[in-house]
Amino acid sequence: MGPKRQTVSLQEKKNRILAFFQESYTFYNIKELEKSIPKKCGISPMIVKDLVQQMIDEDGVISVEKCGNINIYWCFKSQTLQTLYDSSETLKKKIQETEADIATCKQELEKTLQLGRRQKFTVGQKTYSREALLEQRKKILEEIKKNSANLQKIESIRWDAAKIQEKKQMVQLKKVQLEKITDNIEILVDYLYKKFFLQPEQIRKEFEIPEEFKEFADV
Repeated sequence: MGPKRQTVSLQEKKNRILAFFQESYTFYNIKELEKSIPKKCGISPMIVKDLVQQMIDEDGVISVEKCGNINIYWCFKSQTLQTLYDSSETLKKKIQETEADIATCKQELEKTLQLGRRQKFTVGQKTYSREALLEQRKKILEEIKKNSANLQKIESIRWDAAKIQEKKQMVQLKKVQLEKITDNIEILVDYLYKKFFLQPEQIRKEFEIPEEFKEFADV
């Protein structure tokens, strides 16, 4: 029996298409996409158009404009980050509004308690049901929990100056550690050569040590 064919999920296909768009600041027509995406992303050309349309209509990550008699498609990294930022701001505003609704509901519930926990009570000209308010409060709390989780997810993948600086410092630290390790390897090779008269070439070949380590001067 041959190896089992690995199935690529819909989300993975969309991720590949998004990465294809963001490789360079380029605009495409649909024929170019149907020709290039299958080659670079391993996706059937029969579904390219449908997937791109989904990423426009449902996901909102690809932009399209009519130019003459053809549609032009594009998606830049800065555009995606802006979309995530706008989504986070919308969620923050919705959370604030929901928290304000909760505060109002708490006030109404407090009034209910003061009125002896009656099932229905009237404030001004409006009649409220205690059971309905409790159910509304439950739904609002669930909505806040859901929105907070979405906001945390967006914040975790949003890159700002502080996060970029933190990553740079981490990479620099890793680079220093890596340089120490490579220096120690060179010292050990030299020690084995002088102590046991083992040729450096033989040692490197035995332990698969390269003749020269790759430099990361731009890090």
